[in-house]
Amino acid sequence: MNKILNSARKLVTGLTLVLASSVFMTAHAKTVTVEHIKGSTEVSGVPQRVVVLGHGSLDVLDQIGVAPVGASHMLLPDYLKSYAKTTKNTGSLSEPDFEAIYMLKPDLIIAENRMLKVYDQLAQIAPTIMFYVEGDKYWSDTQKNWRTLGDIFEKQSEVEALIEKTQKQITAVNQKVTKDETTAMMLMNNGSNIAMFNKGSRFSIIFDDFGFVESKSAKVAPIKGSHGNLISFEYIADAKPEVIYVLDREQAIGRSEGRAKQLFDNALVAETPAAKLDNIVFIDSSAWYLAGGGVTATQRMLNDIDRTVKQ
Repeated sequence: MNKILNSARKLVTGLTLVLASSVFMTAHAKTVTVEHIKGSTEVSGVPQRVVVLGHGSLDVLDQIGVAPVGASHMLLPDYLKSYAKTTKNTGSLSEPDFEAIYMLKPDLIIAENRMLKVYDQLAQIAPTIMFYVEGDKYWSDTQKNWRTLGDIFEKQSEVEALIEKTQKQITAVNQKVTKDETTAMMLMNNGSNIAMFNKGSRFSIIFDDFGFVESKSAKVAPIKGSHGNLISFEYIADAKPEVIYVLDREQAIGRSEGRAKQLFDNALVAETPAAKLDNIVFIDSSAWYLAGGGVTATQRMLNDIDRTVKQ
């Protein structure tokens, strides 16, 4: 009888310790407060059912070893295509499938720039944070976003290693470009229309972080537009850039294979220093246009820049 009582006491003591430990851990669960463009969001514990609605943030999760349960399958870059098989599709990059997201029972939703208008609806489903990147603050915003995800998923050391590696590459490019005072133009064609992006615009990283000097025409005026300023080939010829970066929007959004190379193969462009120096780069449209703020995307952006930086 004493043996039975002793065993019972040990069992009760063990259960009490387990319950006490559980209560302690719950009471002291890590809470990360995330400040973002839509306000403040508290994330308790390490999320286990994550829905990610943009390719930049999906890219970061991929690099730090976090597997989401839901993601947008629209126009996935080649390095993220496996997620079309391992996650539930959550809609397009600008129009989420709210029902699909709700059914996944997420404990965290990560939204990006294109989701600003539907943030409040997403936040009603689960705690939602914004992975937001301003064009004229690309690298500073990107570092902030990476560190936020590192804090949430307890991957701080992995994130700091990625930031350190990327910063060294950006610094090396900047030092070379600023030393030579290299002039450049950042252009995007949408069909036969050409838009120019200057310092302070969506692709301002070219000038702010990589250090290129803006190349502008003194004689031909651009036409202001909502997606860059519309320009002509005469403008490009008069601006005389030493480097031209071209983003083919139709290619980026999967509308066609792209026609940028054909479009820029003309006599006016051929007379620019960029053409004569073989410094016209048709950049990775997916990385620059769809997956901004991602780890691999930023690396591919650097690779595009490296093609014109002569060491």
